[in-house]
Amino acid sequence: MTNAPTGPLVIAVAGLKGGIAKTTTAIHLAGVLAHEGQRVLVADGDRIRTSTAWARGGNLPFTVAPVTALARARDYDVVVLDTQGGPDNTELLEFARTADLTLLPTTPDINGLDGAAQTAEILRSGGISPRSYMALITMVRPGGMKEIEARRGLKEQSVPVMTATVRISEAFRDATNAAVLVKDLRTDIAGKCWRDYEAVAGEVLERIVEARA
Repeated sequence: MTNAPTGPLVIAVAGLKGGIAKTTTAIHLAGVLAHEGQRVLVADGDRIRTSTAWARGGNLPFTVAPVTALARARDYDVVVLDTQGGPDNTELLEFARTADLTLLPTTPDINGLDGAAQTAEILRSGGISPRSYMALITMVRPGGMKEIEARRGLKEQSVPVMTATVRISEAFRDATNAAVLVKDLRTDIAGKCWRDYEAVAGEVLERIVEARA
């Protein structure tokens, strides 16, 4: 990955709705990649600066900085853009054009799915290839009916959907409050949550490698 001639991998995490695990996804995707030996920058573009607050405990194995730090992006192997919640169309398209892949986290409820579909429509209208973005179903019981229905609904809206999902668990809230990665909680459920994001990271990298080939 570090030998890629086009510079660092850039992954944007975006969504028009709040409460979809956008920052949780950015932080844990960065965490998995950092634990795999990558130099990772999370560029915090959210007005609430949740990623920045999460990093203040000094327990994260990667750098979190404002989007102005993108000027130093070539110092890193991977850049994860934690975009502003509900960005306007112009900003969303700018992020997506910068990224190798844009992740659209969505909860399995109607509001989350509608937000993902709207975001995907903005990307399509802006000329972003469907190969360059994917929905990620979050806050779901893996293999349950809500996941199945959410996946069906997204496909009906022609939104590409990741195979990996992220389960619903209070472990994520506990990790946020402790300013650590969920794996650092060292409980069985926290371990399962971490493995969810390991699967997400693997699928993301596979998609980017395919696109760059």
